[in-house]
Amino acid sequence: MMSRFKQGLDEAAFERLICDYTPPAAALAHQMLRDPALAEDAVQEAFVRVIRKRRQYVASRPFSHWFYAILRNICIDMLRKRQREKNAVQHLTHRIGSYIRKERAPDGPEAISGLLNALPLQERAVIELRAVRAMTFEEIAIALDISQEAAKKRAQRGLRKLRQQMEQSERIRRQAV
Repeated sequence: MMSRFKQGLDEAAFERLICDYTPPAAALAHQMLRDPALAEDAVQEAFVRVIRKRRQYVASRPFSHWFYAILRNICIDMLRKRQREKNAVQHLTHRIGSYIRKERAPDGPEAISGLLNALPLQERAVIELRAVRAMTFEEIAIALDISQEAAKKRAQRGLRKLRQQMEQSERIRRQAV
């Protein structure tokens, strides 16, 4: 079956692989990622890579070893990405706190997320690309099809609005006490 698939992208052979491997692959991915949606994405990506890299498969070895190695690598990459994003949110929290020169930045990712979601989309996009994805203003300008100067101005406006939101929240907290 695998040799037919490897040679000519035999649809029937590939459908059989999907039927045989999806349930155990989904279980493995869910165990590693602890997120059903991410696990489903990982399994789908594994099958896409199987198609793309089918000529690299060595028929003398078990297909399952090759397939699960692909799936594990995808899951590991997803976990690393999730950790990078978590670290970026923490970094953003710190940067926002130091930007407004307060001793205390917003409490946790939920607070930052709420503040960011309140920003206009154009400003939020620049701040997220800069802080979460660690892109330069040049890269942001290319990604958003704007000038570098526009990217910098949007970041300034967004940070100023974040500061104002945080100061307003702090005033409300003090009044409530």
